[in-house]
Amino acid sequence: MSTLIKLSARLYDPVLGRALKPLRQAFVRALPEDRSLRILDLCCGTGDQLRAFERAGYGDLRGLDLDPGMLAVAKRRSGTIPFDEGDAAHTPYPDASFDIVTLSLALHDKEQSLREAILTEAYRLLKPEAYILSADFAFDERTRFMGRFLITAVERFAGGEHYENFKDYVRRGGMKNILPGGDVDIAETARVLNAGIALWKIRHRR
Repeated sequence: MSTLIKLSARLYDPVLGRALKPLRQAFVRALPEDRSLRILDLCCGTGDQLRAFERAGYGDLRGLDLDPGMLAVAKRRSGTIPFDEGDAAHTPYPDASFDIVTLSLALHDKEQSLREAILTEAYRLLKPEAYILSADFAFDERTRFMGRFLITAVERFAGGEHYENFKDYVRRGGMKNILPGGDVDIAETARVLNAGIALWKIRHRR
């Protein structure tokens, strides 16, 4: 594991954890009350969102991420939650095996083809009438100046392909305009971080 990956994984929660706490809580509020739901967090990082679900009483949880450094932190901090290393666009799970799939700030930094592949895979994994909860950046008339400024500064600092993909995501108009083709219902359920991050409920009608 590279030194850069180790450093990124170690700093992710201490640096971003406090700022993202309102988002973690928004995800929990958006879930149905049924604590037996089977929930998969794609691109789960250090597992912070899954730990928030667990604290709220949800028990059938699973996370997947491609980054071994992030997963090492997730496994160390979440002894009861299973985590798998793998590609979110090509997961090992059977069709229709989850009630909810979550994506937290997982799409803006990807190329459009990969965004569509991840969402298409999420559709495959969902049971009938199940849905995706996806949070990502939302720049529109509701977004306050400080939210836009801070988010853009962080993304610019990330640099490289990450920043170029972020700019592409913004140019496309955000979540509603990056969904793969098909019959999809999408509804915004929450805004956090000076209205710069939105949470959407996405259902693919089959």
